[in-house]
Amino acid sequence: MGPPEKFQQQSTKPDDWGWSRPQRTALAILLSLLLALLLIQYLRRPFRLDDPITLLHGQPLTLPSRIDPNTATLEELTRIPHIGEKVAAKLLAYRDARKPLTPDNIVFRSPEDLARIPGLGKKTATDLTPYFEFPPDPDTQPGP
Repeated sequence: MGPPEKFQQQSTKPDDWGWSRPQRTALAILLSLLLALLLIQYLRRPFRLDDPITLLHGQPLTLPSRIDPNTATLEELTRIPHIGEKVAAKLLAYRDARKPLTPDNIVFRSPEDLARIPGLGKKTATDLTPYFEFPPDPDTQPGP
């Protein structure tokens, strides 16, 4: 006769997740490495501007000041969401290369000008529009 029913081992163990112990260990190591990578990325660039539209008592608020892409520094640009150091460096390189070619040293007059930067598409340029302040176009300004 076999052992009584109450002493029989159940077919599913509480720690049986469908993964073997080496697989669970590998998964834990992989997740730990991912968490460490994310922590390092956060520590490298912890400061960011808030979203341009914030609701306070149901009313939208905008940033008190926007950045002029024609005069912004690398540090100012990297604080904007969707712009990392590489994109900011591309923007600065594009601006510095074309500044001597313009009579008034203004490279970016509209969000469409941002879309001309290699590696920055139209969608990203549109997303960045609330963070930038472009100079007024002299052709559309009333004369003296």
